[in-house]
Amino acid sequence: MKKAIFFLAFMMLSSGLIAQKHWTFGLNGGIPIGDVEDTHTFHASADVAYRIDIINLLDIGGMIGYSRYFGDSITEGAIDIDYDDLQFLPIAANGRLRILAILFAGTDIGYAIGISDDNDGGFYIRPQVGINLGIANVLASYENISVDGGNVSSINAGLELKF
Repeated sequence: MKKAIFFLAFMMLSSGLIAQKHWTFGLNGGIPIGDVEDTHTFHASADVAYRIDIINLLDIGGMIGYSRYFGDSITEGAIDIDYDDLQFLPIAANGRLRILAILFAGTDIGYAIGISDDNDGGFYIRPQVGINLGIANVLASYENISVDGGNVSSINAGLELKF
């Protein structure tokens, strides 16, 4: 019995060691929507992710990134209002489901640490769909960060390079 348990444990560990691994580096740009639509003009982000194949169609892993919403200057009457940039450091678990050989859908779920002044951060989610082009992915995503009193969100397009 001990040999059977040892053999099963060895097989599970060794299969994990030879599982395919994927590093990606992504750049995204987008349009702020929702609560920040009128106060911020553009969203830009970069992230690094590491995923492993669980089964042929499913990858899971983690990601860390940098997300910035650029503040706008608004004039109301004789008053000029300058909105500060919002900056976040998202840390999330991520998963992707491969559909056919070229398409994928997935999401990042975690917490975005606020790194700009008066920004505590909040719950982070980024569902995405994309096309696999071999050494790169082209994707579209929706990013939402639930902060005190509202949501910071955007619609994005991006490019990921695989390593």
